[in-house]
Amino acid sequence: CHKEWLEQRKRFLPSLKGFLLSFNPFHQLILKLEKNMFESGHCKKFIAISQMVKNNILKHYHCAPENITVVYNGVDLKRFNPENKNQHRENIRKELGIPEDCILILFVGSGFERKGLKHLLEATQFLGSDNWRLLIMGKGKWRQYLQFAPEKLRSRIIHKEPVPEIEKYYAAADIFVLPSIYEPFGNANLEALATGLPVITTRHCGAADIIQHKLNGLIVENPESPKEIADNISLLFDPTLRQSISRNARILAEQYSLDKNTEEMLKTYQEIISAPAN
Repeated sequence: CHKEWLEQRKRFLPSLKGFLLSFNPFHQLILKLEKNMFESGHCKKFIAISQMVKNNILKHYHCAPENITVVYNGVDLKRFNPENKNQHRENIRKELGIPEDCILILFVGSGFERKGLKHLLEATQFLGSDNWRLLIMGKGKWRQYLQFAPEKLRSRIIHKEPVPEIEKYYAAADIFVLPSIYEPFGNANLEALATGLPVITTRHCGAADIIQHKLNGLIVENPESPKEIADNISLLFDPTLRQSISRNARILAEQYSLDKNTEEMLKTYQEIISAPAN
């Protein structure tokens, strides 16, 4: 929901920039198209990839709730699997120069502003341990963003461009963090859960719909608070809690297979086909 994204984005911008954002011709066009799509009555059904997105649409547009079906994304449970740790963890850590006993925090995502990378880097100063590394995998203005981390901690932060075999890097990590400002769902969250990683995401991410705080993941209520992000990461420095959430993360991911996604999409199409013509 582009209108919701702009609303959230304005919260993080200086007032003048936020004001000018509303008059950007690109955003005006997208908002016009979006409004027409949701309010014209031409579409029989909308498929939202999270309950959060459905709520966003209902918040901003006059659209009947029964016309919006929520179908969550699916994940390849074979490709993203806890067993990958036995195959790839040691090699990837050697490649990155990370000791086995060091906590590896992983961030996966391109579009650093929306994904909340600034506040994650700011959060490093508040972490409750010195035995950590942070791996950022994604495309963006990396040099510009690195300045948000304290200079004395920058040597612990590694940046890599996205790679096709991303599952190997999930397998090498201990904690996954995606503190998005606005994220309709965030497939990376599901990939991390399937790998058995404890996931830290935010209330403004659709994946928060399915995560139970401290059971199978952690939810940051305020994505603009580096301290809250750091406090949640620090909780997972406790190996007992980390292992418990890891087990539950995989159990949760198993409810969101590719087959289930396909089944629910086909069910929605069948409902449309079977509906009487107006």
